[in-house]
Amino acid sequence: MDFASSFFAVAEKVGLLFILIAIGFICQKIKLLTEEANKCMSDIVMYIVTPCVIINAFSATLYTREEIFDVLKNIGLTALIAVACHVAMILAVYLIFRTSDEDRRRVMRFGAVFSNAGFIALPLAQALIDTPESHEGSLYAAVYLAVFNIALWTWGLVNMSGEKKSINARKIILNPGIIGVVAGLIIFTSPLYVNFGEVSGIRLPGVIQDAISAVSALNLPLPMLMVGFYLAKADLLAAFRDGLSFICMAVRLVVFPMVLFAVLRILGVDGNVLIVSVIGASAPVGATTTIFSAKFGRDTELSVRLVSLSTIISMITMPLIVGLTQMVA
Repeated sequence: MDFASSFFAVAEKVGLLFILIAIGFICQKIKLLTEEANKCMSDIVMYIVTPCVIINAFSATLYTREEIFDVLKNIGLTALIAVACHVAMILAVYLIFRTSDEDRRRVMRFGAVFSNAGFIALPLAQALIDTPESHEGSLYAAVYLAVFNIALWTWGLVNMSGEKKSINARKIILNPGIIGVVAGLIIFTSPLYVNFGEVSGIRLPGVIQDAISAVSALNLPLPMLMVGFYLAKADLLAAFRDGLSFICMAVRLVVFPMVLFAVLRILGVDGNVLIVSVIGASAPVGATTTIFSAKFGRDTELSVRLVSLSTIISMITMPLIVGLTQMVA
């Protein structure tokens, strides 16, 4: 696949996401979508939809025992890449963002590290890679998201709160993303150690699998409506006047994903693992930046501007970067 074909293939999928974002934008402007409704959708996506997406990725496709070992190897590689990526990004933001304004500094560091992995990267991986016969895009994106959530509820929490005692082991262990990955891995690897007559492994009843798949389908529209809601409330003109915001977005949207792409290519990583890793790293500033900023009294207006403007700019940067990745993968 040449670059033009890859670019337009990714642009088409990103364009779909932005149509849904536009619907959320309009719904906020006409007061059809309220702050309370948006919060409810956020909880539904976090606590119900995301675990279903992860479990569906592990359970919807049947693999042979040999294929399971290959996929497990890629799962381990994706997890290793995600860990190394987040550690490197955390170290880098301490060098890049050193402004004396503590609230701005903490928001900038958080926004540069944490992409919209759950609300944009995961749906894009689903749309770009998944087929009726295979859910590898969701599978590897779910693993990336699990590592993302661990980083979010450890360093991310400490960074925004300013206190190490804010780390809650229970929240980390019982995070919906972690629970989904553990449950999915049990189902996925069950053919290796469970046999019921002629059937190997744990198989979910058809009606339950169909229900999980139906709920998983909500992971595309609901998060995009939420992003559109925040976009409609943002003061984008103020964002254009803030030079430090552009540095944060440049780091988030271009520098980190391109460095990751270059390093992974040098190390010989290719295929869907490479694509999913770059998608996760190239997504815009995560909506969690605003959620955490509001919770701990940081610069919430700055966080909203970063999330909104980076989401708009990512409509150009993601097709370019992910299209290049897909071409060489």
